[in-house]
Amino acid sequence: MEDIASIKTGWKPIPMALKVLFVVLALWSFGAVMNLPNLMNNGLPLFGVFVFGTPAFLVVLLLDFIGPLTFLYALWNRKEWAAKWAFTYMGIFMLNSVVAFFTVGDQLGGPQILIPTVVTAIFVAVIYWKRQYFDGEH
Repeated sequence: MEDIASIKTGWKPIPMALKVLFVVLALWSFGAVMNLPNLMNNGLPLFGVFVFGTPAFLVVLLLDFIGPLTFLYALWNRKEWAAKWAFTYMGIFMLNSVVAFFTVGDQLGGPQILIPTVVTAIFVAVIYWKRQYFDGEH
């Protein structure tokens, strides 16, 4: 039987906090795809303005689908750049949310903007807390 410490990639060596994050981000990506027609028709905020159609599709594609799935790939394969990638795309997401709160918050409502922002901040905190998993010493 193989010792968990000697396993370099896959599900087994991932710390429990990152396993929970893995599942939540996978569901987040699935939910974004399911909500895509709504976001394309009704718009979403992008640094203070509402975007619709193709621009909304691209925002969702990058921040809610490609961003998380790239991180999940890097988490699974224990890539050293995984945490930096997550901090970058999640930071852009949170910055966009803060700008949206102050510019279009009256149209969307505070909770609709703040809840995903707080959840994303928790994701960043968990990744930061477990960043040694990605340090390349495995």
